[in-house]
Amino acid sequence: MKKPIIVLSPQSKPMEAPFDMVYNFSNGFNFNAISQRGGIPIISEMVDNNQAEQLMEKSDGLFLTGGADVNPELYGEEILNYCGIIEHDRDKSDYALIKAAIKLKKPIIGICRGCQIANVYLGGTMYQDIQAQVGDKINHNVYDEHKNETTHSINIVKDTPLYSLFGEESFGVNSLHHQAIKNLAPNTKAMAFSSDGIIESWYLESNTQWIRAYQWHPEMQQDNSHNLKIFKDFINACSK
Repeated sequence: MKKPIIVLSPQSKPMEAPFDMVYNFSNGFNFNAISQRGGIPIISEMVDNNQAEQLMEKSDGLFLTGGADVNPELYGEEILNYCGIIEHDRDKSDYALIKAAIKLKKPIIGICRGCQIANVYLGGTMYQDIQAQVGDKINHNVYDEHKNETTHSINIVKDTPLYSLFGEESFGVNSLHHQAIKNLAPNTKAMAFSSDGIIESWYLESNTQWIRAYQWHPEMQQDNSHNLKIFKDFINACSK
């Protein structure tokens, strides 16, 4: 059976001297999450609308990966002091990829930043910093050596695709973010919440466009049966 080709949205990073250049990349967790579930991952460059559409025409799905903060100006807010690093070129590129994938009806999975920017693209808003704007009942930004470990539990909403996938009301996740969704975009529905009310997963209610989004990093816990199902679900959607 032909394996689906999955586009990975890129991160960018300056290379230190003597090379003195910027390169685009994606980490090995992302590649493994796709390849081990039966897909072929390819990393995009930073693209404009025309390039994104040509790329998505030759691909079967889009994986919006984690990374820098989403620019608050995209959802109509000023950038506050506690907002983190913003990559304007990546915001533009991710928007172009999302636009093309939706136009061509290609499935989309969003992880962490990917979960956030897909929501913003569709008309949602964000908390620029959870601790400053919501509180610190749960530590969501575990970036240290424990980032692959379960940090907190989430509660799954019944009668959603995530509940159908697991058949469980809660399970534990890792957590590597300081921003989060404030208001969901129109025609989307939450699939899971953390105990402090943060939206941990959502989907687009549509019969023609498959979008699933997860605030945690399932690609970093691939020995976890729940997270294996998440990527297999995506690959199955891309294979249709």
